Parts: sequence; structure tokens; C-alpha cells
Amino acid sequence: MESNTLLNEDPFRNENTQRLFEAIDELRSCGANHDVGLPELVIVGDQSAGKSSLLQSLTDIPFPVADRLCTRFPTRIVSRRTPNESEITKISIEPSPDDWAGAFGCDNDGAGAFGSEGGGFLGSNKKLDDRAKRQEAYRNFAYSSPNITADGFKDAIDQAKSLMDIKRLASTEGGTRTVGVRNFASDVLKVEISGPDRSYFSILDVPGVFQSLTKGLTDQEKNGVKSLVASYMKPKHSIIMWVKTSGTNDLANQAAFDMASKHDPQLQRTIGVVTKCDITQHKESIVSLAQNEEKYLNHGWFVVRNRTPAELASNISTSERHNREKAFFDLEPWNRLPEARRGTQALKRFLADLLCERIQETFPSVLTTIRNRQAVTRDRLDTAGLPRDTTEDKRTYLTDLAQQLYSLTSQALRGRYDGLSNESLKLRRFVREANHAYAAKMIEHGHSVPFDNSSKRPHEAQEIRKAAVSRGFASSATHNGAAFGTPNPSLPTPPGGSFGSEAGQAQVGPQVPSTKGHKFDAPAREEYRGQIDRYQTICTTYPYRDFSFEELRLSDYLQAKPSLFAKESSGTFSFGRTETPFGANIDSRSERTPTSNFAAAFPNSTINNGVFDLDSQSTRIYTWIREEIKNCRGTELQGTLNPDVLPALFHRQIAKWKEMATSHFQSVAKITTKAIEEAAYATCGTWRDKVTAQRLIGQIRQTNKVSEDRGISQIHQRCNEIVIRHLQTQNPTFEMKIRRARLARFEAALQRYQTRKSSSIFLSKADANAQKPDAQNQVIVDLRDVASLFDELHFSNEQNLEDDIHDTLKSYYELALHDFIEFMLQQVVESYLDDPRGPVLFFNPTYISSLTAEEIDYLGAEDPDTVKIRKEQQAILTRLNRAEEIALKYS
Repeated sequence: MESNTLLNEDPFRNENTQRLFEAIDELRSCGANHDVGLPELVIVGDQSAGKSSLLQSLTDIPFPVADRLCTRFPTRIVSRRTPNESEITKISIEPSPDDWAGAFGCDNDGAGAFGSEGGGFLGSNKKLDDRAKRQEAYRNFAYSSPNITADGFKDAIDQAKSLMDIKRLASTEGGTRTVGVRNFASDVLKVEISGPDRSYFSILDVPGVFQSLTKGLTDQEKNGVKSLVASYMKPKHSIIMWVKTSGTNDLANQAAFDMASKHDPQLQRTIGVVTKCDITQHKESIVSLAQNEEKYLNHGWFVVRNRTPAELASNISTSERHNREKAFFDLEPWNRLPEARRGTQALKRFLADLLCERIQETFPSVLTTIRNRQAVTRDRLDTAGLPRDTTEDKRTYLTDLAQQLYSLTSQALRGRYDGLSNESLKLRRFVREANHAYAAKMIEHGHSVPFDNSSKRPHEAQEIRKAAVSRGFASSATHNGAAFGTPNPSLPTPPGGSFGSEAGQAQVGPQVPSTKGHKFDAPAREEYRGQIDRYQTICTTYPYRDFSFEELRLSDYLQAKPSLFAKESSGTFSFGRTETPFGANIDSRSERTPTSNFAAAFPNSTINNGVFDLDSQSTRIYTWIREEIKNCRGTELQGTLNPDVLPALFHRQIAKWKEMATSHFQSVAKITTKAIEEAAYATCGTWRDKVTAQRLIGQIRQTNKVSEDRGISQIHQRCNEIVIRHLQTQNPTFEMKIRRARLARFEAALQRYQTRKSSSIFLSKADANAQKPDAQNQVIVDLRDVASLFDELHFSNEQNLEDDIHDTLKSYYELALHDFIEFMLQQVVESYLDDPRGPVLFFNPTYISSLTAEEIDYLGAEDPDTVKIRKEQQAILTRLNRAEEIALKYS
């Protein structure tokens, strides 16, 4: 085959540009073009656009042009001039790198983007040999011919297709049949031609983009071809040579042009080539397009004439082909185009100049780019870690991981946060905040009912009476120390008292001896018996035993129900219509029924289920005390303590401890688990050791479950022990607390006595003036009325007993509460955190050394994605290292 593709004024004619050409070619051969941007001419076009004929004209290589969809894989043509050597053609296969296969939806053996079934190149679930074996077969494939013919070139292509498993016709005993399992491949067929009559030139041909599916092709293959073509068009160093047929001037339906516009939006690196100009019916429109008027391209347009079928059959020479093409374009209307834009030779010269220019621009920065990519790749390899192929590799890795995690969790546990960027790792801070909240909650709400902190119960009764008088619930008149109302003879007087006729004034029953502390013994209907029984109890208990029946207003107590109360805008409660148990009708709108602010008059009372509950939260503890005294009543003397009362009361008061403690401990466990899981993810990395991280998290949660159950068991055991053991303490604070409580009651009694018996009545005016500055701090006892002081100090045996029980219970409860909180924080929470078997500290080198080989293999298994990434990065680094050697050689 005659070949004379020498270019006049070849841009690669000097030694320097030839060295750059060779450097770029070697870099591309080692695969560096996938890591470093290298200039490259890429010829693209739609199906049947005439690319193969154009390539044959540009390179003088006998590409098959009769077979539709003949380009089934990328083909790179490299031409060199060797003045002192004979012409030779070499053909080899460059495997597509793994990351490209991944981009095309392929697995590592090359299957994926072009498969017709199952999503692979194979067209089925069957896989080719291991990719390493395939690449070994590629390396062993070497075609060489001193004078390549069309048949020889076709044989070489068939051999390459066989290795790539491309579908093709093969001869068998029964005739010819189709073999191979896929239609396209991403591996590159490299054709190198050298000789004395060759020029330096390089171009890459890719499969044609097709829109319509023919028999045997799938949508997946169509999309796969587009992805392959796009991968070569996208790099900014690529020069896109877009080939279109002259059959139409409509660019809107040109898929390849749409892709070029997408990856080169400004069309700065796209060259337009119109083929088959000798058979077009649209000469004028083609000329207009080639003049860069209809669609402007930065590098402009070229027109070429392909060989005719007759010329192909006669195998005319290259020079004769050029002469015929030149003669054709010297005619109208083609001669209106610049000569530099007409014909294959003009196109090749332009491409060679542009390629040389880009190589000269790019090569000086190639070495720097390679070294930058090397650094990035090494960092990624470091992040991926060393491979763990054996059990010992995994054990070594886990030991190092355990040491790092143990150091991190120990730091978080000690509250040393230097270098901790993740707020969620500040474990000690969150635990302390939770402990503080728990202690405060226990102090505030740990009791079932609050203790009475007033220490002024008799005085409180007097204040209630004063409030009742001021609000119109009772009269200020007294009889034998008791308050009685003044009867209104014009109103009927029901037993238990009557309502007054004016707001702010209560008319009560007749003047009778005091009923304070006595039971109300009036007849009543059966349906009111329960409420009357409760009223009887209130009448005889503190502080209401200091009131007469009239002051307690039995009728109010009995009839206060939810439907009878309406909250007024002033915030007061008023009575509605009701019927007393004695038959008296009362209407709040009547002038006989005043609007009453009962809640303000009795500030320590509440409304419970529609009934005035004269036992408030602050006095409910005394209700408990009386109930337990009654429940435990035995052979003890009146006013003395049964020993079972205090334990029973204490157990009722601490009923919430178990639930509150368990809830707090579970909250601490949740906080801890979250922090340790964050630490595990931080140690393992976000992607490198996903499998190990997930399995380690599972062990952390399992360990936490055991520790949490153990802690809850401690809490329950302690609460049970508190319930069954005797109330005992050797804490000296216990007696001090009781003494302070009694002293407070004594001081309150003296203050009440001082209020009733002012010292001024015992002193002369001069003495009173002299004592005035200290009068508030002095109490003078009237020996003539010592009983008054005694009454303030000892109201009754029952009350004194209740007060002693209250103060003793409160003192012991406070000590027990303090001990229980300390137990929770020290024995439960801290033991949970510091437990070498617990979730915080269990994962350490000692733990790793205790694991069996099976456990090591399970916990230390690598994530498949990490293995894949490591192999990919190692392959990239190998290419880059070779690329660095090449760049240094040609620098």
C-alpha cells in the first residue's frame, strides 16, 4: 500500500517538538491521560457520518467502511516519521482503567455499560475472566506488519474483538455464526504507524453516536456509547473534531453536536468537518456553514471529499486521491472557501499545528500536575489504610484502633477536651449536667408529698381565722377564746350556721359554748354521710380544730361542687345555686348570699373534686402522719409513738426514688452510648472502615445493654434494701437537724407569745423607752399566766407527737436522700463509666488480645468499597510514578 502522508511545513519537524510528541504519547500509553490532562484530538460524530473514511484519508490506514457501526471501541492512531527506518505498523490494546469502567456502570472485569441483559458488557449474568487475566491477554496481543493491507488490518481487528469479546462472525464446522457477547468495549485499540514518509500525528476515534436502535442493540448500549464518547470530550485539553455528513444542514438533530455543545459550551475547542461533499444536494448551505456564518466555531469549519466506492475498489494511491479532492474543491461553489479550509491535507495540517501548539502549552506543567496527583493519591491510600488480608493483619489493625479509641474515650471521660472538635465527644460535661439535673430534681420532687417548712402551725391557725374574719367568713366576736357570729333574728338559722345578708359579713349561729375541736352531731341525709364523716375528721384535727362549727361553715363545705363554682373576672370564686342537707335553698344571686373569696380567705386550702380541700400540699404530710398513726395504732399510750409509724411514712415518701433513679441512669447510658459511637466513627473514619465501625457499634450497644441492666439491678436492689432495713443512722447531722427543727418551733412559739404578751405592759414608760431598741429580741414571761406560754409550746400531746414525727421523718429523709443521690452518682453512674467491662473502656488492646481468630476476622473485616478504593488508588499511583519517570526523561 502506497503511503505518503508527509505534511509540508510539518510542525513536528524539529527535535524539540518531536520529543514533546513522544513524551505525550508515552504518558498516554502508561495511562497517565486518565490522571493528567493531555492534549488529544478526538473525532466524534453520529452514525454513518463518514468518520472511518475520513480517518483513512488522514492516516492512510485501511479502515473498514462498509460495515455499519464498524467502530465498536475507541481507536487511537499514532503516526511518526522515522527517516532511517522502514515503515511498520503495530497494533496493541490498552485496557480501560477501573475507574472508567465504574463510570460506565461496569464492574472490574469490564462488564456493565454495554450489556444487553443484567446490566453488563456481557449481555447476560455470565462474566468474563478476571480482569487481571484479560489485561494479561492484552499485553500478549501484539500485531506487527511492515506493510499493512486491508485484509491484514481486518484480521488484526478481529483478533482484538475476540479478546474484547465483541460480537463478530466466525467460521465453524456448520458454517458461520455470531460469537462474542457484547457489542461495544471501552478498551482502546492503539494503531502505531512509523516510516520515512509518515508525519507526526495522533488522533482518537470513538464509536459513533446513534439515535435509532437496530437489531441486537439496546437502550443501555446506546447510553453506554454516549457515556464513553462524553468521557473523551469532557477534558478541557481535548480537541473535539466533530464530523457531520453533507446530507443536511440541520444541526438540531445531530446528537454528537449536542454533546460537543454540552462539554464545550463556548465551542472554543471544537472543529467542524463536513464529509461527502461530492454527493451533497445542499452545496450552498454547506458553503455557508463552512464560512462559519450559521454556527460559529472558534476553530472554524472544514470540507472534505471521501473516496468513492469505485476509488476504494481500485485502490488508488494517496497522491491521486489528494489530486482528485483538490480538483473537486477548485470548482464552484467550493472555491469560494479559503483554500486552507478545503480538503483532507488542509485539515490534517491544521490539526497537526493545533496539536503541536497544545502540547507545547501543556507539557511544562505536566510534571507539577503529576506530583500533585501523586500527593493526593498517597493521602487517599493512607486514609484507606494498609490491606488486611490475614488474621494477623486484622489483629494488628484492631489493636491500633483499640488504642486510639481507648485514648479518645479516656480523654472524654476525664473531661480533657483538647483537640476534640466534635462537641458530642464531651462525655464528662454531658454526664455532669445530667447528674446535676437529677440531684436538683430529686431534692425538689423526690418526695411523694412535701414537708411542712413553716414550723408555725398554731400561729397559722390564727392567721386563717383572721383572714376568715376579714373576708366575712367569721365574726371577730369571741366567747371563751372562740369566735362566734352575731345572729340575725330576721333569718332562719340552719344547724351549722347561716349566711349573712351583706357582702363581707357572715351571720352565724347563736351564741353557744365553743364547739372548737368537737364533732358535729347534727342529723343529715344518708347521701351526705361520707362528706359529713370527712367534716367530722377535719373538725378534730389541726389546724381546723381551732375553729368553731360556724367558722368552718359546714354548709359551704358540703355543697362546694365543680358545677357550683364560676371563676369571675376578678379571680374570685362565687357559689352557685345549691341545696343544703337541711333543706335550705341558697342562691348566689340572692341578696342573702354574698360573693365569697374563700380561696383567699384560706390560702392553704385547695378545691379538690369540687370540694374545698382544707388539706393543702404543705399540710398533706400531716394527713399522712395521722393516717399512719391510726393505721399503726396498737397498745401504745395516747400521745406516744408506735415504732411502725416512721418506717411506713418513710417508705411512702421515697416511693418515687426507684423510677427517678432508673430514668436518670438510662439517660446517662444513652448519652454515653452516643458519645462512644461518635468516637468509634471518628476513629474508624467516615468511609475507610465502615464494616468495622458498624460491627464495633454493635458490640458497644451490646456491652452497654449488659452494663445498663447491671446498673438498673443495682438501683432496684438498693431501693429494696432501703425498704426492708431498719431506719438507722450514726450521722451526727441527724440529731442536729432535729434540734434545729425543735428550736425553730420554740422560737415561733416565743414569737407568738411575744405578740400576745407585749413587754410594754410589764415595764414603766421610762423602762420601755430604755428597752425599745431591743424590744423585738426580748420576751418577758408573765408568771401569772405561764399556761399561755405552755400552750404555745405544747398545744396538745397529739400535735406534739405529729410535729416530732414530722421533724424526725424530715431529718432522716434528707440524710437518706443525700446518701441515695451519692449512691447513684458514685456507685451506679461512675461505676458504669469507669467499668473496664463497660461501653466506655471495654474496647482496648487487652480486649483485642482476648478475641479468637474467628472474632478477629469478623470484627476486622474490610469494607469491600475500601478494598476497591485502595486497589484503584494503588493503580493510579503506579501510573503516576511511571508518568513521573517519563516526564523527567523528556524535561
